[in-house]
Amino acid sequence: MAGLAPTRELAGAAAAAAGATRSGRLYDKDFWSWTQEQAAALRRRDLDAVDWENVIEEIETLGRSEQHAWTSHCKNVIVHLLKMEHSPREGHLSHWRKEIVTWRNRMADQLQDNPGMKGRLREMLALAWSRGRRDGIEKLVEHAGPRGWAAEKALRRSWDRELPEECPYALEDIAGYDPDPRRYSRRDTEPQPDSGVWPAAVARRMNEELGEDYPVRHRAPSRGAGPSR
Repeated sequence: MAGLAPTRELAGAAAAAAGATRSGRLYDKDFWSWTQEQAAALRRRDLDAVDWENVIEEIETLGRSEQHAWTSHCKNVIVHLLKMEHSPREGHLSHWRKEIVTWRNRMADQLQDNPGMKGRLREMLALAWSRGRRDGIEKLVEHAGPRGWAAEKALRRSWDRELPEECPYALEDIAGYDPDPRRYSRRDTEPQPDSGVWPAAVARRMNEELGEDYPVRHRAPSRGAGPSR
């Protein structure tokens, strides 16, 4: 009878492998049903029924999607800041300002819901700037209204030379507050975006165009801890 134990173990391993294979096929053919099946297996603690490889991949994907959302909002703010500072056309600053306020709030919400991402702010900002600079060039070309393909190419090269390679904006000026948790860890509440915080060059442009209707004074976030690049 002692020899039956290895047989049972082999049979159990074979059944688990067959179940994993079936779950793998379901993952490719019917993702929704796969999620329900895997959730049920986890609830009943049936570890042999869990499609571990795909479960791990999906969990990692969820984390990346949260990071991508923050980076996307940050990129949108950067594009609008570049347009506000450099676009030769007038009449859009008030609208762009309102859009930036919305994206800043979404950035803050993402970090508040996912505080662990704050340890990757430098990396996420670098990616947002890379994409924002690229898209900002295209928007600046578009707003200039070039006539013809040759003029468009020339403008694109000109903006590519003019815009800095490194992000000219501190994270505080993009987010509207300093999200670095090391500098407000003793506070009872997490700071929120401040509509009065803008890069100096953008504040000057807003004052020039909007004048007394919307006076803007550039100032750093209230704690004045310096830029978080």
